Amino acid sequence: MTIKIIVLATNEQADALIKEGSLAQMPSLQDGWRFDFHKQLKYLKDATAYVLVREDTPDVIEGCMIFQLLDKKKPYMAFLEVAPHNKGDEKKHDHVAGCLIAYAFKLSLMRGVGDYKGMLYFEVGEERKEDEVKLMHLYSSRYRAMRLGTTNMMVIFDENGELLIERYLN
Repeated sequence: MTIKIIVLATNEQADALIKEGSLAQMPSLQDGWRFDFHKQLKYLKDATAYVLVREDTPDVIEGCMIFQLLDKKKPYMAFLEVAPHNKGDEKKHDHVAGCLIAYAFKLSLMRGVGDYKGMLYFEVGEERKEDEVKLMHLYSSRYRAMRLGTTNMMVIFDENGELLIERYLN
């Protein structure tokens, strides 16, 4: 899928792609990533990895996401991470996470079964509770996710997911 991300140095849009990633190209801890996508993809059941790359630099992964169907019906975003060079004050690109989350929601529309169609579930897990609360607030405010009770499980529902698709994928 062709999308646009923002180059922060120039504030211009760059053409990018979200595509299925192979096991061999999955980033890992050794590459400076927080999650070992290679290891996770190897062991997760009913999971597919997606990478976001710029069209002009297809070998440089800007972000990665693993989408899973739990019990072959419930759409679940198992892992999401932007590349180390897209984090912090010196990050190179914006909209990477938004594009991947919107794409995961789009997958929930295509692959979710029954009542789970159009619902994207994911968990927020951080070592420190205050970081977890901060991240859940970010997912709520920026990506319209809702927290399920007092758990660290979040979900993006129909109309909020459609808004993400409109903003980040169209």
